[in-house]
Amino acid sequence: MKIDDEIQQGLASDARLISERIPMDLTKQKAAEVADSLKQFMAERNLTQVKIASMLDIGETKLNQILNGKYPSLKGINEFANKAVNLINSVTRRERRVRNKPYIETTVAKAIGTLITQTEAFMDDEGKIGLIVGDAGHGKSHCMRQYADANKNTIYVELDDAMTSTLMFAEIAESLGINSSGSLAGITRGLIEHLQNRHIIIMLDEASGLSVAQLNQLRQIIVVKARCPLILAGNRHLLKTVMQPTTRRGFESLDQFTSRLMCILDLDRLAGQKDGGGLYTVEDIRKLYEYGGIRLTADAIKTLRMICRTEWSGRLRTCSHIIAALHISPLVERNKQIDSELILAAIERLDLPVKVRLPLYIREAAEGEPGESQAEAKAG
Repeated sequence: MKIDDEIQQGLASDARLISERIPMDLTKQKAAEVADSLKQFMAERNLTQVKIASMLDIGETKLNQILNGKYPSLKGINEFANKAVNLINSVTRRERRVRNKPYIETTVAKAIGTLITQTEAFMDDEGKIGLIVGDAGHGKSHCMRQYADANKNTIYVELDDAMTSTLMFAEIAESLGINSSGSLAGITRGLIEHLQNRHIIIMLDEASGLSVAQLNQLRQIIVVKARCPLILAGNRHLLKTVMQPTTRRGFESLDQFTSRLMCILDLDRLAGQKDGGGLYTVEDIRKLYEYGGIRLTADAIKTLRMICRTEWSGRLRTCSHIIAALHISPLVERNKQIDSELILAAIERLDLPVKVRLPLYIREAAEGEPGESQAEAKAG
């Protein structure tokens, strides 16, 4: 059987694996069986009725009635059974692919932790600012969330491009557990009162869409008046916004912002260095992607590192997609190892965008035209 057929067979088999079946002829007894399965599912995962109602997109009262054997209507029960069975199967399927491992401290995670502590260490009578810059897939968000979980003096807030200044500061206030409603002036006043003389680090992710005016507001409120360290993370557009000429009309405040900029961690630049800049080491790749008794060959590690070092490739996120797909392949399950040929076949089978962004020798290998570099990679 061809490699890509083996990969497709694994994907198809995984999609067919189910824990529950939707009852064809719904009766009260079968509805009760679905409800019992859902109760067991909730208990095993410590999920509340509020959470499950949200996941099923039904009212909490209706869910409670069904779980207690009260059925409003056959149509409503049929809809519930369909949603409940699909939820159980979907979550169970995802759980089979999740590694039961603690957080892995990679080189990228250490670099992000160092930037945060450096930004905090250089505080004086006001806060300082640190920037984490990199395209999608470096693992910025994951590392920042883990840092916030481990350091209780740190809050993590994920922004989005639709947020006004009022909504942005409201999100920060909500994360701190203080009043997040009202006018922008009222919210920021509450933030300053709460944060002053407290040892708190503010981390804002997905900050690429922030305007110059919003950056200035963050400087004034969080850094100057509240005297807190501020960490902003985003793609290169964030750095481009910050580094604009301050002589332009309306951009004068950037001078005040950059004067408080303590550290910039440019993950794209570090990853693009010939030696990888210390990012995505062999040890990192092994820690991240060798699990479940499956070993990576030397050429597989080299290929994964190449993906991680290629801009706009999805980096670690793409590698995770590839490895997850290969782990359910019958060929990998038999041989207990993954090589570069399998990785390239998975990229083709999944039709991942990364295949047009990788360096030439990777694309040649995927097209079946082995070159000198491919031979070197296989030699490890």
